[in-house]
Amino acid sequence: NQMRAEIIKLRQRIDTTFIYVTHDQTEAMTLGDRIVIMKDGFIQQVGTPKDIYQRPANLFVATFIGRSNVLDGELRMENGKPVLHFHAGASITLDNVRAEECKNQPVKISVRPEEFILDASTDATGLKATVDSSVFLGLNTHYFAHTDDGDKIEIIQESQIDSIIPDGTVVRLGVKTEKINVFDAEGKQNLLEGVRNDNAV
Repeated sequence: NQMRAEIIKLRQRIDTTFIYVTHDQTEAMTLGDRIVIMKDGFIQQVGTPKDIYQRPANLFVATFIGRSNVLDGELRMENGKPVLHFHAGASITLDNVRAEECKNQPVKISVRPEEFILDASTDATGLKATVDSSVFLGLNTHYFAHTDDGDKIEIIQESQIDSIIPDGTVVRLGVKTEKINVFDAEGKQNLLEGVRNDNAV
């Protein structure tokens, strides 16, 4: 942390362009005005930290920067609208799928741990999951769960004042629809609007 702070001070003092190569995601997000994500010698995405975190260009970027749960699903057109169906159950209507991708197709769904909405009430709806364990970290509690399909899921929720959800509890998971990302079956491209990639031709 001290080194990062010193590099930021140095850059501000010299007021010139720096190229900083790192495998550390936190360093990249902290130090970079713009980030270039590479894999096997090829550029995957170029953009601001915010662009890359919120709308990754492909599944590799989504899983490389930050943590992300990856679930299988299908995009289906229903009554003229794209509806996202999770293989593990539950479905949501999307309003930000690119027009050319509004068609029936298998997809990979990327949901970051903080993008889940956890509900342990008996009348809740959404993706069914069973809590395996939890870690209380003060401000947040991290829950580790699994779906009936066997998908492992990490969930981060603001800690509640009264209790932590016990292991073995069946919960329902909603998602923050505007924040999740949806990719084609191979994970090669994001199907949603708002992807900024300065490497795209």
